[in-house]
Amino acid sequence: MRKFVWSVALSVLMAAPAFAEAMYYAPQVTGERERKNLRHFLYVKNLDGDKKAVYDEYGYTPHRLRLNEYGQVKEKWVYYEHGLVFVFDQTNSLVESHKIDVEKRRTWQYQKDVAGYDEDVQGYDE
Repeated sequence: MRKFVWSVALSVLMAAPAFAEAMYYAPQVTGERERKNLRHFLYVKNLDGDKKAVYDEYGYTPHRLRLNEYGQVKEKWVYYEHGLVFVFDQTNSLVESHKIDVEKRRTWQYQKDVAGYDEDVQGYDE
């Protein structure tokens, strides 16, 4: 009887890896970057309604603002590069959208071109 139990146990140990593909293992998420990527993936996966349509057309924006105004939750997405603002209600429906001035990130006043930079620096004489 003991030999039978040992042979069955050994055969189960040998056959267990063959069934491993059929089993589901929960993903191991370790590290800050993996958690961030997983949160972003799940956020996009769970979008629906007008938010999904706006996301598909313009992509992800880090400029999102969630407001609770007198018990009504509104979410505001700002696309500075396109000059657009979208406001959604709590059912992911588009409430309003309007245009703003396009922000050209490389033409800010304090960012000068390096080539041909001829600005007079005060207190420096050559």
